[in-house]
Amino acid sequence: MIYNLELEKQLLAALIKEPDLFCEIANFIDHDDFYSEESNLHKTIFTIVKQAIQNSEDIDEVIIAQRIESIGLSFEDKLNPADYIKSLALRRVPQGNLIKTARELKKFSVRRGIFKAAQEMARQMKNVSPETSYHEIIEKADNVYNSRINLYETGDDEPVNIYDEMEFIIEDRGNNPIDEFGMMGPHKKVNEMYGSLLRPGNITVVVARSGVGKTQFCMHYATQVASQYDVPVLHFDNGEMSKEELIMRQCAAISGVSSHLLESGKWRQAGENVVKKVRETWNKVKNLKFYYYNVGGMDVDSMVNTLKRFYYSKVGRGNPMIFSFDYIKTTSEGSANKNEWQIVGEMVDKFKRCVQKEILHDGEPIIPMITSVQSNRYGITNNRNAQNIVDDESIVSLSDRIIQFCTHMFILRNKTADEIEEEGGRFGTHKLINIKSRHLGQDVAGALEPVQIGDSLRKNFVNLEFRNFNITECGDLRDIAHSHEHGGDIETTESSSLPDFNNV
Repeated sequence: MIYNLELEKQLLAALIKEPDLFCEIANFIDHDDFYSEESNLHKTIFTIVKQAIQNSEDIDEVIIAQRIESIGLSFEDKLNPADYIKSLALRRVPQGNLIKTARELKKFSVRRGIFKAAQEMARQMKNVSPETSYHEIIEKADNVYNSRINLYETGDDEPVNIYDEMEFIIEDRGNNPIDEFGMMGPHKKVNEMYGSLLRPGNITVVVARSGVGKTQFCMHYATQVASQYDVPVLHFDNGEMSKEELIMRQCAAISGVSSHLLESGKWRQAGENVVKKVRETWNKVKNLKFYYYNVGGMDVDSMVNTLKRFYYSKVGRGNPMIFSFDYIKTTSEGSANKNEWQIVGEMVDKFKRCVQKEILHDGEPIIPMITSVQSNRYGITNNRNAQNIVDDESIVSLSDRIIQFCTHMFILRNKTADEIEEEGGRFGTHKLINIKSRHLGQDVAGALEPVQIGDSLRKNFVNLEFRNFNITECGDLRDIAHSHEHGGDIETTESSSLPDFNNV
């Protein structure tokens, strides 16, 4: 078996000598880190010392020995616990050695745990029925492995006083200022007002009616960020878009060639310039990693297990990744005892828990999630004037948990005919309207303060131009107001730090 008794002795000796340092290892060392298949002595000593420390008692070797004897455990070779503990107390331990020893010991318990998980997995695989489906077989292995692997994170697992670390964190950030919180997106105004929509452990939700462009927005956003930061994207499709459809869309967006020419294959006959644009795309996508997976018909636990399996096997522990999910709706996990909103609520809850608390690195989340949800009938804009449109959270369908668990939420909708006419057709085809933000960017006023348009005040929004599956930002409502007052055109921009695929 995998263990190291000398490290165990060294750790116990250090604890007896420096009990005040126990708090520094308490969040990742426990009695299970001591090998006990042949003897419970070390595990028992640790447990009693830990209890004494937590009860603010002095560490007395005689009292510890008496407590061990009172338990009535028998040890090999008629070992005298009092003599053994005295030998530990006399053991030479370099000052400050406790944390280093604990980390080394943890490696052995991690290896031992994974070894046991492999044994359990082997046992289950031997007993799998021939009628078991492929997905059920994979899930059995996932459940064994993930239940073990998540035990080995060393983040905080107890309440902490946030003010204890405030001075250090703020002063350290002052000494090492940063410009970005999370990965910044391709739209300048969105970045300035709302910051990153891809903060690790957080979920951004886009709300839109069917066919408005929520898939297009999420894929465009994730792909451009992936290109800038050289991170992979895992994209779950809920069964409504095929892999080929997404390939055609992305090629159209990147090349600028119409999707009809690409889908029909007639781009070869469309002229030398079109052929050149298409073939220039191959170099642009050579280093992009956008992984598509059809999760149509899968229940949410299967989706979460697939996400974990992909991350650990393809991306690797500790490496960043973007998770894109198109889109939140009910699954085959239906139940006669649950309403649709309950099923969707549980889905969002499980995805949030996965990216915030389960896939971690050094105890911190590492994966952001961007997703979308279909709006209810209040979100319909066809053949309506702007004054008859509802632009608030009441258009979110299915479950309030979607609003509860997300960090950012935006409404994406087509502009109405009267809005386009009022704007002179110079400010894009779509509105991106923020209805929830837990984090803001440097332009807080732009995000929160209403904009004066004529005699009325309106909530600010971002203008987007959707054309051939590519998206360009066209300023915000303040630019429209400025245009009304002073005339002139708005400068259409993308974030200067991100590549425009049409100019790569």
